[in-house]
Amino acid sequence: MTTGIRITELRLAGATGTDKTYGTGFRPKGGETFRPLSVIAGPAMTGKTSIIDFIKYCLGDNEHPQHAEVLAAVRAAVIETELNGDPTVIERAATGDPSKFASVWRGTRLSDINAAAELRVSTEPTSDPDGLSQLVLSSCNLDGIELPDSATNPDTATQLLSIRDVFRVMFVPNDRLGSTNLVFENAHHMVKQKFGQTIDAMFGVHNNEQAVLAGRLRLAREAARAAELSANTFRRIADDEHPRGALVLAADFTEAEALVDQLEDELTALDSQRRSTEQASQEMRATLVEAQSAASAARVRTRDRRSLIDRLDALRGQYADDKRKLNFLLDAERLFDPLQVVICPACFNDLEDAPTVTNGTCSLCHSTVEAPAGAEGDAADAASAPNTVLEAELRAISKRLKSLNDYVARLDAHLRVLVDESIEADAAADAAAQAVDDITNSPAPWLALRDGLTRRITEARLAAQAAQAGVKAWDRVAEADANHERLVLNARRIFSESRQLKQTADRGAVIRALSERFGEILAAIGYPKLANPYIGDDLVPHVRDLPYTAASSGGMVLISLAWSLALWEIAHEREADAPGLLVIDSPQKNLGHKAAEDGDQDFADAALIENFYAHAKTWLATDGVGAQLIVVDNTPPASVAEDVVCRFTRDADDPPYGLIPEATS
Repeated sequence: MTTGIRITELRLAGATGTDKTYGTGFRPKGGETFRPLSVIAGPAMTGKTSIIDFIKYCLGDNEHPQHAEVLAAVRAAVIETELNGDPTVIERAATGDPSKFASVWRGTRLSDINAAAELRVSTEPTSDPDGLSQLVLSSCNLDGIELPDSATNPDTATQLLSIRDVFRVMFVPNDRLGSTNLVFENAHHMVKQKFGQTIDAMFGVHNNEQAVLAGRLRLAREAARAAELSANTFRRIADDEHPRGALVLAADFTEAEALVDQLEDELTALDSQRRSTEQASQEMRATLVEAQSAASAARVRTRDRRSLIDRLDALRGQYADDKRKLNFLLDAERLFDPLQVVICPACFNDLEDAPTVTNGTCSLCHSTVEAPAGAEGDAADAASAPNTVLEAELRAISKRLKSLNDYVARLDAHLRVLVDESIEADAAADAAAQAVDDITNSPAPWLALRDGLTRRITEARLAAQAAQAGVKAWDRVAEADANHERLVLNARRIFSESRQLKQTADRGAVIRALSERFGEILAAIGYPKLANPYIGDDLVPHVRDLPYTAASSGGMVLISLAWSLALWEIAHEREADAPGLLVIDSPQKNLGHKAAEDGDQDFADAALIENFYAHAKTWLATDGVGAQLIVVDNTPPASVAEDVVCRFTRDADDPPYGLIPEATS
């Protein structure tokens, strides 16, 4: 079974309302499989290149031929292909803009699709794992290949290899032959990079697992950062709305639930006993006294806390002022020398050395300088580094000021809690006073008492709900923290795995094999004055120790042909993850008569193109069995007459005129 992509037929459905079809087959006579070598012949402007463009379109390209005669005559393009040896039919609409979907029939020939199941797949985006691009690439084992955006940074973002990237290897159009952009060295840097990455992926040099892990690592790190932001947001909300904390709120919730149960029991007992007014009044007054005491204590705690914060604010101001003074002294020490004696006060001559205290003696007046008691060992150090004490004191004050600021911030947070408690205690005292007033003024004290219990039950339930909401808010914080920690650990694990992976193949060995085959093909074609042909690590071919761009126009065409054939042949022989299909448009460009007209006699020999076809046919019959080559050629030599699948004439009296036979003008 052959792997990769092989083309067996292209069929173009005519305009709506007609039964016309156009196209060509790529099968051997009487066979159902593909031809190893297929030649599309005919003069220019007959639709030869359009056949190749429609093949690319059906395989997943994002454009189809836009010639007026094609747009008027063709409504859909269909190819029969073998993907990994499995016959497959692909159809795409060819009217208007390129279609975003394709119809695929797996395991069937073009003649049998009516009896097969149709599969609709997307063509955009090419990264769709179930789309046409990845379906076609799966036949080459190139699906799911991640290409990093940066060739040097392994942790960069990645993009999925698409069939359009592989087209640059499979298809060699006319404008690439003989140009200075064979390996896209003059294209956009990302095109050049992806071209090299595609070839590396084909030969197993590209470490896809490393690229996949790099993409996963990037996503894991982004997820961890998002989780950290989410956790911080939850914590900030919970701290602002429920500053008492999860443990205190849980205790409040338990206490409120117990109070609700107690009050409901009292209400039940009240309903059953209908206690006397005197007993009810005593209980309500006791409740009032208790509530007023709690409110007073709460106000005292709040006042004490505010007083403490005010005193600490004054202390913070003093520390800040001391810090500014010390900074001023340090700046003064740096800017002004405290001992600026540079002229002798006796003789008025300049002093060679500034006065110092050395070994307890002044160098200017020779008097003995006594060190402070208990500081003999530090005198010299203090004299040599006068700023040391100031800097140490500045660090100490800065540390104390920071600790004091943190402590005041905690006191501020607790003050909010105390204020809330004081407000709640005042409200409870007011409610208790109102209940006593209701008992005094009510004609039915039992009703007032019952209303008071009902109100307290409602307040207790609201307190329980608020505490429960706070507990849930802090639970969300804990969950977010746990999720962040899990994602961070996942990112670290992926990072560790990515660092343990190594390259799976020797790229140098691949380049050497390509270079050797490149030289053999040039020799087989008969490249004039061939010397030291090789392919560099950057995939640029060289001949005579010069890059291919230094050759003549005919020489660049032959070098481009040999380079493309070498890549195709080595990939097939090594059973690389490659398409196995090569399409070349106009191999005689700048050769033969054209070379003679340009005065390039070395490449005017018609034997050069004969040798090109002879080499290709010989290789396809030996080491290249199972590969496929499609060539678009205006005037192919007689040696490949049996390999011509269609020959357009551009002559209305000698059909076929072209791909669209009726488009004769």
